[in-house]
Amino acid sequence: MSLDALKNTLKEVRQTNVTKTVHGRPYDAISPTRSELNQDGKTVLITGGGTGVGLAIARAFVQASASIVIIIGRRTDVLETAREELQAEAKACGTATSIIVKTCDISKRTDVDAIWKYFEEKQMTIDVFIANAAVFQEAGTMVSMGTGKIWEMMEVNVKAPMEFAEKFVNQSGEKQKFIVNVTTGNIHGTHHPVVSTFPAYTLTKMAGTLYFQFLAQELVSNRVQILSFHPGLIFNPYWETVGLGRELFDDERLAGQFALWSATKEAAFLNGRTVWSTWDVEELARGDIRKKIDEDFYFLRGTIAGVELGMMP
Repeated sequence: MSLDALKNTLKEVRQTNVTKTVHGRPYDAISPTRSELNQDGKTVLITGGGTGVGLAIARAFVQASASIVIIIGRRTDVLETAREELQAEAKACGTATSIIVKTCDISKRTDVDAIWKYFEEKQMTIDVFIANAAVFQEAGTMVSMGTGKIWEMMEVNVKAPMEFAEKFVNQSGEKQKFIVNVTTGNIHGTHHPVVSTFPAYTLTKMAGTLYFQFLAQELVSNRVQILSFHPGLIFNPYWETVGLGRELFDDERLAGQFALWSATKEAAFLNGRTVWSTWDVEELARGDIRKKIDEDFYFLRGTIAGVELGMMP
């Protein structure tokens, strides 16, 4: 694929027909400096919080004065670097956020149990859970990958978030809690030629997102509010090797601040739905889009399009 064709493809996969205003950079409505988004007194847990979108989310919660931000991942050196960055961020912002890093392979039940035992021993209650950690795939068919490899992806992209969420919702206390699931826009465009080259990734992320959708249906939203979002098209070093610059991509700070906004009552009207971080939140909250959200249960939710149960011929 030529460089121009690749640029056109990237532009294409960023386009949607939901909000007229589409953001690529942070904006005022989701700013951590807004008092309405303040996280003082809250403890936030982020899987895969040492790099990329996870680190950007952690930074946003630090900026919003979260009391404790906990990031977990597999690599100790990466986590320690992230801790230093977040501590520097807290100092620069003048917040008193405590940063905790814990090594954990989320695909291993023993590691997951150990993390939650640590929280219990420290008498810590997690108020916000960000399900961010995931594994990707190289382009290829599911048959060529094999069931074993795909099932390993299921362990990380589906089973692990389920285990964390189960422990999260079973914590004691009546205080409202928030789950934010970082998913992918792939699940909205399975027909797209680019998306179709990553079928196992899309399959596992769709399954994980459906889990959170069903969990939101099971739980009362004023007890646990749940929202899934696509973080946008994020730059990584690979794109630089093929001649593409950061200006063609969404700023990861946008995803970080959108995750913050998602973990507040302002996002309550989106409970159980899947949205994009690039969509304008004020547009979502009013007018025709809000009317559709309020009236159409399946809008921005996963289902098989075309037939509604109870309306079959």
